[in-house]
Amino acid sequence: MLARLTLPQKFLLLGAIALLMIAIPTWLYLREANQAMTTYEAEQRGLPAVVRVLQAVKLTQQHRGLSAIALNGGGTEGRRAERQKDVNAMFGELDAVVAAADNADVAALWRDARRDWETVRDGVAAKRISAVDSFATHTAVIGRLLRIGELVGDVYGLSLDPHVDSYQLIQAVYYQMPALTEELGKLRARGAVLLTRKEGSQDDRFIVAQLLARAEDRLGQMRNAFDKAARANPRMASEMGPLMQAASSATLALAQRTQSDIVRPVALVASADEYFAAATQTIESLYALNDAASRLLGRQLGERVDAFQRDRTLMLLTQLLLVTGAAWTGVLVARTITRPLNQAVDVAQQVASGNLVNDFDVGPPTEVGLLLRALRDMSESLGRIVGEVRGSVDTINAATHDIASGNADLSARIESQASSLEETASSMEQLTATVRQNVEHAQRANTLVQEATAAAGSGSEVVQRVVATMGEIDASSRRIVDIISVIDAIAFQTNILALNAAVEAARAGEQGRGFAVVASEVRTLAQRSATAAREIKELIDHSVNKVGQGNALAGGAGTAMQQILDSVRRVAGLMQDIALASSEQSAGIEQVNQAITQMDDVTQHNAALVEQTAAASASLEQQAAALARAVGIFTVATPGDRHLSQGVIALR
Repeated sequence: MLARLTLPQKFLLLGAIALLMIAIPTWLYLREANQAMTTYEAEQRGLPAVVRVLQAVKLTQQHRGLSAIALNGGGTEGRRAERQKDVNAMFGELDAVVAAADNADVAALWRDARRDWETVRDGVAAKRISAVDSFATHTAVIGRLLRIGELVGDVYGLSLDPHVDSYQLIQAVYYQMPALTEELGKLRARGAVLLTRKEGSQDDRFIVAQLLARAEDRLGQMRNAFDKAARANPRMASEMGPLMQAASSATLALAQRTQSDIVRPVALVASADEYFAAATQTIESLYALNDAASRLLGRQLGERVDAFQRDRTLMLLTQLLLVTGAAWTGVLVARTITRPLNQAVDVAQQVASGNLVNDFDVGPPTEVGLLLRALRDMSESLGRIVGEVRGSVDTINAATHDIASGNADLSARIESQASSLEETASSMEQLTATVRQNVEHAQRANTLVQEATAAAGSGSEVVQRVVATMGEIDASSRRIVDIISVIDAIAFQTNILALNAAVEAARAGEQGRGFAVVASEVRTLAQRSATAAREIKELIDHSVNKVGQGNALAGGAGTAMQQILDSVRRVAGLMQDIALASSEQSAGIEQVNQAITQMDDVTQHNAALVEQTAAASASLEQQAAALARAVGIFTVATPGDRHLSQGVIALR
């Protein structure tokens, strides 16, 4: 199938494949980039949601502590009522957060948390719930809120952040820090209650010590996660380090105060309000750390989204520029290939149509340039060969014309020879009758001898003419032999030229097939001409031999006639030998008659040969004309044009 496509179509196919090779990785990159951007955008939406949940946790923790003091007789009812309003407002905001999360587990936890909150809120406000139950219910609500915060973080992908710095910071401030604040909140509530009552059992002190130990453990986990984030991102260490240090110092200070005010002393004399305020300040420092971390995470996520958008845009623009550059380069490459090839096709078509005058620039020595150079050399070689063939055809035409003229002259001479032979035959018949009458009428010897003398003289002249004519025939026959030899040589040269042309056409390959056919026809015509010339030569040689025999016979006839003439002159003295002489004369005349008959046959045969030679010459002339028409379709440069073309090429 590819073999049927043109070069532009093949280049388009390669371009489509290259575009597909670029498009697929680009699409995969964009898909991954869009997924990453979707993740970052989800994290951006999740940050405010988690912060609201943690705000609800903080307010609920404060309400738990204030409620514990109030239920134990402390004077915090006013502040507790204000904090209850804050918690109610924050729970109203959490309704939207839970709805946006669209998670069944979050919704179930939220229903339980809201129900328990309403129960403990109303119970504390009406003072129909004990401090222990209030603490337990508040703790359950806070536990569900913390779990909601974790699930919301999971829904928005915060717990699966792909970057080490932000992941560890999220673990520190959204998972470890809330758990730490819960432990500190419990510690604040129990410690404030014990200090309010001014008494505490050993179990109460043990519980406080346990809460303190868990708080210190959570602090260590939070610091460990933050240190990992700081090592991955030095900027985070510079921005968040002071806040983390302050929160850690405040937590450690609260732990030391708890040890000195609640766990170790025998009597609890420290101020509950001061302890509650110190614990609250410590928790606030942790939430301040959380707020700063949330802002930092928000900036980081925004920067990542912007960077992804910027990288995606840059990548798309780069791909577009590369594709455009590759397409333009492909177009230029295709033009550098298709244009010279189209020029080569045009040259080949001109050569096929017979125009061998092609002067064109072959360009640089690339593959296509070498092809154009080969086409130019082939065109020039064909032009030279056609010119040589034309010259040979002209020579053949001239030779065939000369042969035709010679045959016409030979035909006329043979006709004259035939006429002379007819006259000779007639004379010989008369001589035969005279000799017979001489035998029968010996008594009239003198008179007949005189007549015989006159007849013998006439016969001698005729025989001399016959001898002369036979000599001319012999000379003409030899000239014909020379002409036929010339024809044979011309045919041999034509055959050699045709063979050379066929070899050059075979070297040219597919482009020289038409000229190979013409060269084959020329070679066939040359072979036929050579065959005809050999046949004519053989016939002429045979004719020359016959003419030589006739010439010899004519010479013999002349000698016999001379003897007859001498005999007639001596007839007066040799009458007694007349009978014998007449018999000898009769035999000689019979031989002469036979010789003349043979000469007549030879002459007729020569006439037939001359006609065959004329027909062969006409056929050769027609074949030469056909060859001239065959090579006449080619247009070749004249010697002056060829010299000028070579000069132009040399200048290039």
